[in-house]
This record gives sequence, C-alpha cells and structure tokens, in this order.
Amino acid sequence: MTVDMTTTTHSKTTRKPNLRERVYGIVRERIQMGQIRLEDRLVDHDIACELHVSRMPVREALMQLTNEGLLEGTARGFVLRRYTLAQMNEIFEIRTLLEPPAAASASLHAQPKGLAEMGASLEKAQHAHETGDIDEFMRDNARFRWAWLIMVPNRQLADAISRYIDHVQVVRLMTMDDSDVRDLILDGMQGLYQAFLSGDAELVRTRMLTHARAAAACYYNAYQLRLERGG
Repeated sequence: MTVDMTTTTHSKTTRKPNLRERVYGIVRERIQMGQIRLEDRLVDHDIACELHVSRMPVREALMQLTNEGLLEGTARGFVLRRYTLAQMNEIFEIRTLLEPPAAASASLHAQPKGLAEMGASLEKAQHAHETGDIDEFMRDNARFRWAWLIMVPNRQLADAISRYIDHVQVVRLMTMDDSDVRDLILDGMQGLYQAFLSGDAELVRTRMLTHARAAAACYYNAYQLRLERGG
C-alpha cells in the first residue's frame, strides 16, 4: 500500500499535523477502511519501518487509539478492541441518539460537493456489492459516512460520532461478508442519500435512525449466530 504521510483523517483543520498525528490518521483510516482485521496485530516497530519514521510517534499514536477505545494492547502488539455485548448496547444507544439529529443538521447545510461525494460512494458501493468485493464495499461505505459527517456544522458532534462509528468496526468485520447484510446497508445508504437530496431534514433524521437501528440488528443477529456455533 502506498503511504501518504501528508494527510490524516478527514477534517476541516488547515494546521499541518505533526508526525504522531499523521501516523494516527493513517492507522485510524486503515481501521475505518477495514484494512485491519480482527486477527491482525499492530506492532510499533513494523509500522515505523513501513512508514520510515521512529518508533516513538508510532507508539504514541497507537496509545492514543487505545485510549479512544479503538485498539487494545496485548503482549504481542495492539489489536482491534473487543467489546462486550453490554458495551455494544451502550454504543448503539449513543449512535441512535447522536446520528439522526446530526444528519438532519448536515442536510440543512449540505453543499453540492458533499452530495456528489455521497452519490459517488453509493454508486461504487453498489458495484462492489454486485461484484462481491467486500473490502471495496467497506471502503465505499466509510467514504459515504465521511461525506455526510463533514457537512455537520457542529464539529465536536461530528468528531464524537466518528469515534463511536469507529468503535463498531468489529461489527462490519463480522457482518459484511453476508450478502443480505450488504443489501440492508445499501438500502439504508440509498434512503439516506435520497433524503439528503430532498432537503427534508425530518426525513433525513428518520431514515438515519432506521439505518442506525438496522446496523445494531445486524450485529445482534451475527452475535447470536456465533453463540449458536460456539464461537
């Protein structure tokens, strides 16, 4: 993978990020894009060698991601954090409280560029689903989220939502290989996109709430299936 050390996560800040922030942005984006799997271990030495930087900023970035709840430390590096069912319940509850009003607010401040990015990501996700490219589907799904989140005028709210969305990356890794789940996600994306185009903030709020609840249902179904299989 080609590494661009000049960019980090999607934000509106113009301040040039320092080395730790750039490493943080790269690793976090890989998590969001599904490039880091449940079985993967992140080792500071390996990442430092790949990015041609010292170990200290890498270690600091991994610790920051751990403090934010995305990773957890082990004796052999860092892995994606595993949440208990009770913790996942709380995260999904927070998402259903925050995302609908945030999306409604974003729709009132939507710009043609943002709407075009949503539409392009949706189209690519549809193609990825049809061709069975799960990794690309996850990346397009992430780009779709970024497109509407960047239009939320309250940046503190948008950042909080982004962190909680990142926390449920394990859900995507558990469910995205299911074609029925991808169908459900596509339906939600399509409905939300059409609501944004309509300019009806209340419709956006309602469809985002439905979309968030559907994501929770997908996780609970996958969780129950794993229990039945003894996983």
